[in-house]
Amino acid sequence: MVDIVIADAGALIALSRVLSLALLADGFGQIRLTQTVLAECLARDDRPEGHAIRLAVDAGWLAVQADVPCVPDWNVGAGEASAIAAALALRAGVLIDDRAGRRLAKSLGLPVIGVLGMLVKAKRLGKVPRLRPLAEQLVASGYYLSLPVIEEALQMVGEG
Repeated sequence: MVDIVIADAGALIALSRVLSLALLADGFGQIRLTQTVLAECLARDDRPEGHAIRLAVDAGWLAVQADVPCVPDWNVGAGEASAIAAALALRAGVLIDDRAGRRLAKSLGLPVIGVLGMLVKAKRLGKVPRLRPLAEQLVASGYYLSLPVIEEALQMVGEG
């Protein structure tokens, strides 16, 4: 992977549901989010995920990256577009699960990792004891992950 990863809101929100975002600061390089992504994460102050993300920013585990201009016809959401544009400008990777966003990032030659990829890496680094309960928590929280993708991730860490 790369030294800097620009995160999309959906991925950060999902990760904050199952683990401390402090884990991202250790072993994952720099995790950044754009101002647009931060605004999306904090849009609902009644959700604990926004509070966790704000704490991670305040603690320095997540760094806020200024928005950079992006191509208006990318046909993805504002957060995805801002994350991809920032990754292009910084030659960084993108933490994103949105299908259209992943497809666009890959077509632009950006390294892409998703929530399960981050959890696989956390498991391999010994940051989390087991992947299966985290994947189950994500699904139970309403985060969409296909069964084949979950099974592949579990196989990768010897839990299949």
